[in-house]
Parts: sequence; C-alpha cells; structure tokens
Amino acid sequence: MTTTFVEQLAWSAGPAIAISDGNSALSYEQLSCQSARAATAIRARWGHGGYVVVKAQSTVDFVATLLGVMFSGNCPVPVNPETPASDLEYIVGKSAAPGVLEPIPAADLAGLAETRDPAPQLPTMVLFTSGTTGYPKGSVVSHANLIHSCSAMAEYLRYREFPSAAVVLPLYYSYGLLSQVLCQLTVGGKVRLISDFRNVPKFAAIVNDEGLQTFCGVPSTYHTLAMFHGMSPLSMPGVRILCSAGAALDRSRFQDIKSIFPNSTFFNNYGMTEAAPRISYISEDDERFHQNSCGRPMRGVEVRIVDPETHVPLPEGEPGMLVVRGANVTAGYLNDEAVTRRAFTADGWLISGDIARMDAGYITITGRHDDIFNSGGEKVAPLEIERVLALLPGVEAAAVTGILDERRGMIPVAFLKLQSPLNRRQILQELKGKLVAAKIPQRYYEVSGFPMTANGKLQRRRLDPGDGTHVLREIL
Repeated sequence: MTTTFVEQLAWSAGPAIAISDGNSALSYEQLSCQSARAATAIRARWGHGGYVVVKAQSTVDFVATLLGVMFSGNCPVPVNPETPASDLEYIVGKSAAPGVLEPIPAADLAGLAETRDPAPQLPTMVLFTSGTTGYPKGSVVSHANLIHSCSAMAEYLRYREFPSAAVVLPLYYSYGLLSQVLCQLTVGGKVRLISDFRNVPKFAAIVNDEGLQTFCGVPSTYHTLAMFHGMSPLSMPGVRILCSAGAALDRSRFQDIKSIFPNSTFFNNYGMTEAAPRISYISEDDERFHQNSCGRPMRGVEVRIVDPETHVPLPEGEPGMLVVRGANVTAGYLNDEAVTRRAFTADGWLISGDIARMDAGYITITGRHDDIFNSGGEKVAPLEIERVLALLPGVEAAAVTGILDERRGMIPVAFLKLQSPLNRRQILQELKGKLVAAKIPQRYYEVSGFPMTANGKLQRRRLDPGDGTHVLREIL
C-alpha cells in the first residue's frame, strides 16, 4: 500500500506545538483534529478523488485546511489569495476543481466527525507556476516526491537538531510551504507563521522571545534586514540555520547578515517548484561559498549539463542547459501532456531552463535560456504581463523584460507602443487587481517599435532602456 505524505507527518509528537500564527496555536494533536474535521466538511461539500483549489494564507487555519484536503481524499492546489480572476479561472479549469476554498476557521468545524482517508492514487498537491505560454502550469508533486524532499532537506538543514522555524515567506510558494512548513512538520518541529515582515523589530522580537532556530528568505528579505540593521542594530543569536533561495544572494551583504544572526550557519540553495523545491545547496563553511556557486546536488538528485538543443551531455566546465532527475522531481504538469513533453529530455531528465556549468560537482548558474526571470523569489513570465498590458486603453503593443535590482534580484520593466498618451499613475491604476505585486512593472518606457528577429519574433534580450533606436522616453 502506498504511503501518503500526510500520514508521514509527526503526529506522534502529540501535545508539542505544531504551528502558530500569533492569533492561534495548535499542538500536533489539535492540528490532526482540526484537519480531520476540515476533511469531513470538504468531503461533504465536494466529495473525494479530485482537486481542490485553496487560498494560501499565512494562517493556522490555512495549514489545517490544506491537510484537511489531503485527509478528505482530495488533492490540494494552493494559490496566491491575490491571484487575478482570469488566472484563477484558468487554474480552476485546468485542475477541474469544483471551486475555490477559503481556509476554514476552526469555529466552523465544531462538532464535526473526523475523517482521515487520504488518496494515495492522487498527487499530494499541485503547485501552479509561471509558464512560457503566459499561462500558469500545474507542477504535480507526488507523495514520494515530497516524502523524499522533506527527508533530504531536513537532513542537511539539521531540522531534527533545530526543530523550529520562523516563516515569513508566502505559503503559495513551494519554498515556504514545502521546505519550511511541511518539512518541519515531518520532524515534530514548531512552525511560527509571521504574516507581516515589514515590522522588522516585531519580527526580531518574535524570533528571540519564542526561541526560533531556523529562518528562510529570498535575497530581498536579507536586503531588508541588512538595511534596517544599518540604521538600528538587530540581533537574533538563537537562530542556528539560515537559508536563501529564489535568486542569487548579494554576497556583499553577507557580513551584515552574520552580524544579525551571529550563531547561524548560512545555506544558499538552488531549486525549482518542479523539484519540490530543492536541487542543490552550499553552506558558508564550503570553500566555494563566495564563488557564486549554488553548491552540489541534494541527496537523491542527479544533475547534468547538456547542449540546449541536442541535450547531449557537455564536458565538465562547459556552460549549457542544466537538467535534473531524482526522487523529488515531478513527473509532469497537471492535464498538460504537451507542456510535460517539452519539459523533459528524451531520456527523462527535467529541463530546468537555466544555463549553468559544473566543476567537481559544483553548480554555477550563469543565466536563463528562456525569458522567465525571478523577482524577489517569484517566477515572472514576461508574456503573462504583456498580455495584460496590451489590453490597457491607449496601448498598442507591449514588451516586458527583467533588469537587475539590488533588492529583488530582477524587476520587470515594460516597453509600450502607445496609441494615446499615458502616464505612470494611469497605468498603475489600470493594472490594479490584474497582476500580483511582483509582476507589476516598476518602470515604463514609450517606444516606436521593438527589436525583432528577421522572421518577426520579439527579441526580449535586446530590450534596453538605453536603446536610442526604439526608446522615446521614460513614462513618468
């Protein structure tokens, strides 16, 4: 009989605190009870054997509801609560979900029976991520994928030795949900959800007062902490494990980070949603840490560098496409055979889309083969933004690319061919509610045209604010 992921959680930890959000806290016994009651409510409303889209809020009730979907014999599809209506409609349609579920408050479950009947034949969850077509694609995370990934991550991050986590990352990201929340719950750890990271002193007080031992962020998270530390010193000596992922970390801030967390070991990580979510890591005590390497593959993961077109393996040190396989790697995308087929080599390796080189087993990422880029840890597909911009009043055509940014790694910038005059305020007003914050371009340029190939395809890599051939002005 296949073991399901939800059955692998540390339910035997019983009275130990499993999760807290500052408003409520649940022990493992209480989390099991609330999740099982949520399962009863979900099964009564929507049956079992299907997919349930859940709004991923940073709350105890969301985590209990997510596990409740699993216990109900369904597969959860967590989504950003601010997902635009058009994207949400697409996700619901692609997953054939009966609707969208808000996290169920504990008070609404009082008196219900408990259901614990997970479905081993279904994935443990589906995580939608940006696709090159401009539409999200649903990465299927199997029970075996997540069981292996949590085991391997907990091992190298020493979660059993340091069983508590401060979680500021959104729970619709695989990084926060899988590598922090669910991974800690497999070892009997305490998860502390912190929904508002903007109040840095309050965040530091929570970490210190509650004795939290591990923390994960994206480069912009650490940029924020370092900037605040420069104005008002911070100290969180109880934190023993630090993680960064989602984009390259600015190593010039490393000493500031170590000053804030003086007793920590820092890990830089590389991964993707399709790897649930980890591929490789490197710790600060590795001699190659400051060489911009993202380390060696995690246990159970194999990596190759291949020719981007032929997928023939390349000699060591030569840059090419990074491909990956392992027990944590997805088998494909939900209800999307064509996209799945394009995502793998003929011999079954997942194509990452990243250009990299390998030296003595160490991976160094050198760029993206396609146009998708990371902004503050979130994948951004230019075509997705372009589709929205092109429908704005006064816009004839739009093109988007990413440019380097100190805080977020890269930020989206838009180039617009206008039919009538527009200013930045008008554009931002029109975009409200149509794109999530990370995907709203930070700067806008009016252009006379776009750099194109001989056969009429847009050359996004040639989009440049300093391009005097096409750029007329910055839209202010």
